[in-house]
Amino acid sequence: MKRQDEAKTGSARGKRIGLKSAVGLGLAFSMVSAAGAAGASHYFRVRGGGQGRAVVACNGGVSQLSHVLNEDASIFPGDPETTIELFATIADDGYLVEDLSLATHTGTHFDAPGHFIEGGRTVDQMDASEFIWPGYIIDVRDRMEEEGPNFQLTKQDIKEYEWENGKIKKGSMVIIRTGLDEAYGTEGYFADAPGFSGDAVQWLVDRRNVGGIGSDTFGPDATEDEDFLATYTILLNDRVAMPGLTNLDSMNVKGDVIIASPIRLENGSGYQVNPIACHGR
Repeated sequence: MKRQDEAKTGSARGKRIGLKSAVGLGLAFSMVSAAGAAGASHYFRVRGGGQGRAVVACNGGVSQLSHVLNEDASIFPGDPETTIELFATIADDGYLVEDLSLATHTGTHFDAPGHFIEGGRTVDQMDASEFIWPGYIIDVRDRMEEEGPNFQLTKQDIKEYEWENGKIKKGSMVIIRTGLDEAYGTEGYFADAPGFSGDAVQWLVDRRNVGGIGSDTFGPDATEDEDFLATYTILLNDRVAMPGLTNLDSMNVKGDVIIASPIRLENGSGYQVNPIACHGR
């Protein structure tokens, strides 16, 4: 059953996830195992499909975790507005081409270390293996209803969540689920929201060797964290962040695999992504 109802920080370790490159579909197979999941055969089956296509099937199906990109896409206050105009149409030109103008951190997107860290790696410097993670969802919606949205997840909060839901696997993308993705494209999307504390993120790196953190809000930082220490800490440790997620009701707490590769923008601090979740059951 998919639906869940239920810094200044220490010294940067600069660890990589430790997943090394492979090619094509072999990447997906080897990365699932290397990330500590239950083995590639548990997630993927490859077979011939219609219209000459190969089909990669997941035991529990697949889902998309991104918002639709349009001119109403949420942007961080002060970032460039998004414009999408028709450059050519089939009726007039025989083909369709759009002219886009947007910031690299608009909507569902990926933050590379160079987004916050001087000299940090940019998206074009990252290995393909760093765009595949076991997923781990921390659902805080009940807590928000009980005590309001103004809190930061501590390492003790995460430990207690693990006791009930299972341990976070090495290399995971750990995602906080708030339900605020329902307000995407409105002012409510930037209302008070919980997030990870900087100390909790450092603990996730040190003790769980995570590959990144994500959220269904515009960032994994709590609104009250004006220094953005959750994002700063994960990027300082040469890991990544993936904000603006949605459709998390399709995810299991653990046991799914997420694949999300940004466009290899030269010297890019980030880029839009459409994460694909391969469900383990």
